[in-house]
Amino acid sequence: MKNNFLQKAISSFLFFFLVCLLYIEISKSYPFNWTKVPFNYILLYLKGFYMTLIISCFSMFFAMIIGIIFGVIKTTKNIILKEISNIYTTIFRNIPLLVIILIVYYGMGSIMDISAIIGSIISLSLFEGAYISEIIRGGIESISKGQIEAAKTIGLNDFYLYTDILLPQAFRMTLPSLTGQFISLVKDSSLASVIALQELTMVGRQIATSSFASFESYITVAILYFSVNAFLQVLGKYFERRYSII
Repeated sequence: MKNNFLQKAISSFLFFFLVCLLYIEISKSYPFNWTKVPFNYILLYLKGFYMTLIISCFSMFFAMIIGIIFGVIKTTKNIILKEISNIYTTIFRNIPLLVIILIVYYGMGSIMDISAIIGSIISLSLFEGAYISEIIRGGIESISKGQIEAAKTIGLNDFYLYTDILLPQAFRMTLPSLTGQFISLVKDSSLASVIALQELTMVGRQIATSSFASFESYITVAILYFSVNAFLQVLGKYFERRYSII
């Protein structure tokens, strides 16, 4: 335990030492002005940060629902539904998220009225849901067949088999992968800036342009993204220990 703590402390020290050296080297040719950014634009950063949290949270929720539905379908014996699920995951795992956002917002937007925030949530949910479905499928298929046979022996139907036995265990076993996918989702939300959604990256770009302080603005944006994802990582570790099967 002490050795692990010592190794982490040394690694953290070396990392921050290298960051400081890099900062010093850059400051020789770039005049950092931290009194201007982010403090003069704090409300704009908070507004963008809030928008990023909104689209990330809603996208996580819907992506999880989509992932569970298609993940469960992949483990059933219904050939037609399995093929539909496979087509969905194949399409959305092999098209860049940026292209999906453009198709949803500008393509579907030409048919129906879709706002930038709705288009972003739909795109992120469909894209991340395809990956989550594979994570859920893998978790379900990793459960021993003996448990399934025992459940059927005592008369459990498919609904209770999944809700009471398979999915709870699948969630526990796939928590690290799900946490990583949620972190990716938060980072991928930055692509919503291409449709002029006023989320964190878009706000950071606007501030960088208006203040002529590009480094300061984008470093501030990076720190805000890091804070969210670090929190998700810590939360994921907590639930891993809390609900560990082993």
